[in-house]
Amino acid sequence: MRPFVALLLAALAALGFTSPSFAQASAAGEYRVPGSLEMFLGLRLNEDGTYQFALSVGALDKRSSGTWEQDGQQVTLTTTPKPVPPEFERAANDEAADAPFIMVAWPNGNGVPGVDIVLGCGEDTVLRDYTQYDGWSPPEGACATPEWVELTEGIHEIKSPRFDISGETGALRFTLVPNSFGVLDMTGTTGVLEGEALSLSFMGSTENFVRVRLTD
Repeated sequence: MRPFVALLLAALAALGFTSPSFAQASAAGEYRVPGSLEMFLGLRLNEDGTYQFALSVGALDKRSSGTWEQDGQQVTLTTTPKPVPPEFERAANDEAADAPFIMVAWPNGNGVPGVDIVLGCGEDTVLRDYTQYDGWSPPEGACATPEWVELTEGIHEIKSPRFDISGETGALRFTLVPNSFGVLDMTGTTGVLEGEALSLSFMGSTENFVRVRLTD
């Protein structure tokens, strides 16, 4: 290489200019997972270092937002603020004479249907069923000695601890506290950028996103 060219390249490098062939391609853009009519998966990596993510499939909806960083071809996400998982809490027993054995409700009092119930009744007897909007009660005489109960909202994988209900006779109330309901914590999630494709691993699987347009 001629001395003049070498000096020129060194000067350009000092000023922050690099050869286009060696410049890092930015991952900023809007991405989709193509090929499915039943599922939507979208990711937007903004130029300002923030991101938005959305997943919708069947009755499951998830969203996430925060910041992203790029190191070569690797993209790393950090969810902010850190989500607080939903949880089941024991509430005061229902005083109504016709109250169901178990009632699961939102904080506003509306019933939550489809919550799986596992009820321990002693002597290795376990009942399994799920709630309706107006609660749930076991068949008469099916659970003479209730001992414990576990609750699970399966779509969003919300599981309660085992509640001790020894000595209870029913009218049990539980509240599903939403907290950051539907928000996915993607902190530490990494992806690999290859051209216009971004391979992202989360929720136990890897999805192949394709950039559909650059950010504004």
